[in-house]
Amino acid sequence: MTDPQQITVDFTPGEGAVGRIVGLVERRGFELRGLAMHDRDGRASMTLDLIARDAGRRLDVLDLQLRRLIGVHHVSTSPATDIAQ
Repeated sequence: MTDPQQITVDFTPGEGAVGRIVGLVERRGFELRGLAMHDRDGRASMTLDLIARDAGRRLDVLDLQLRRLIGVHHVSTSPATDIAQ
């Protein structure tokens, strides 16, 4: 297993938006370990705690793919130090 990572996605809430984001994360080889949702002035923000299923999975590639989803406004990534493994 690789080191824990965290990614935050700001998006317009709508039908299927959360499912598209989480589905993409899982299809790209990341295991979801935690999820927090926030509302920011009519936009939603989702913070995901992730662990790559293998060393070949890159968070920067996932970042770019998430940015291509309809309704996604901003994506930021960071290492996560408090995720239980």
